Amino acid sequence: MIQRSTNANVRPWQPTPEQEAKFKATDATFAWLCNLPRELLVQYAGQWIAAKDCAVVAAGQSYAEMLTNLGDTDLETVIIHRIEQPGRVIY
Repeated sequence: MIQRSTNANVRPWQPTPEQEAKFKATDATFAWLCNLPRELLVQYAGQWIAAKDCAVVAAGQSYAEMLTNLGDTDLETVIIHRIEQPGRVIY
């Protein structure tokens, strides 16, 4: 049984066919981001990036800088991601 939220601000969302198509158009880029080569991870460490068509199209030290570098690109056509600085992992 599906439980409904009691929060009045949370409502089911049903994307339009156009929105669905835009989401699906970014699937390959999402998969590419999940497997970024080490060289790109090092190059963009600590930065925000915008990716489109399996390529980094803008980057910046801050989200605002990345948006400025992105220019007038439609935000619905890119995936925005922050690449963290490598750190020491203690298990």
